[in-house]
Amino acid sequence: MSSVLAATLIALRDASVAYGAVQAVRNATMRVTQGEFIAIVGANGSGKTTLAKLLAGLYDPYAGEVRWNGAPATAVTFQDFERYWMPMRDNIGIGRHERFLDEEGVHAAAARSGADEDAATLPDGLATMLGPIFAGGTDLSGGQWQRVALARLFFRDAPFVILDEPTAALDAKAEHALFASIRDLLAGRSVLLISHRFSSVREADRIYVLEDGAVVEHGTHEELMELDGRYAEMFTLQAAAYRD
Repeated sequence: MSSVLAATLIALRDASVAYGAVQAVRNATMRVTQGEFIAIVGANGSGKTTLAKLLAGLYDPYAGEVRWNGAPATAVTFQDFERYWMPMRDNIGIGRHERFLDEEGVHAAAARSGADEDAATLPDGLATMLGPIFAGGTDLSGGQWQRVALARLFFRDAPFVILDEPTAALDAKAEHALFASIRDLLAGRSVLLISHRFSSVREADRIYVLEDGAVVEHGTHEELMELDGRYAEMFTLQAAAYRD
C-alpha cells in the first residue's frame, strides 16, 4: 500500500447524491488525508454542504462509492446547528455522550471556542439554563450560540472535523481570531472547511471548487490562481470588493 493510500482517511470516487430528480452532487472524486486541512468553495446551491454530509457518512451515494480508512469519528458543525434548551455546559457535553460528565473537558472546549467569555456574563456561568421557554431561562445571540456549537465540536475531539460556515454569525473580530488559530485548535486532525470567505480558505492544503454539484477544480490557492479559472475569478471578485 502506498503512503498516500495509507494516509487517506476518506475517499470519494465518482460519488453522486440526488434529492428526487435534482442531482446535488455529481460524480465527485476527492480524498481527505490524515492531518490535512482542505476547503470547499462554490456559489450558493453548488452542493458544498451535501458533499460534506456525504463525507461525514450522513448520506449514501446513489452512484459511485465512499471509502473510509477504518471508521473515523466525525465532528460536524453545520450552518443550521442545533440550539438545545438545556444548561450551557450540557449543550457542550452532549458533543460526546461518553464524556458528558467531564467538567474539565467541557471548560477546556468552552475556552477554545470563546464560549467561556460568554458564560462569564451569564447569571450562573456555564450552568445557566438556555432557552426562553423556561422560567428564568436565558437566550443567546447568534454569535454566542455559534461559539457554543463550536465548543461542542471541540469537546467531541474527533479525528475528522467538518466546519460548514463556522463563523457566519460571528463578528469580524471573532471570525479573524478563530481562523487565525484554527490550525492550532485542530492540530493533528483532518479538517474540511466550507466558507465563502476566501481569505480563510486560501491557507488550506487543498481547495475543491464546486459548480452545479460537480468538482470543477482542485489544488492549492497558488495553483488555482495560476489556473485562472473559476476559483481565480471568485477570489478576484471578492478581493476587489474589499479594495473598493
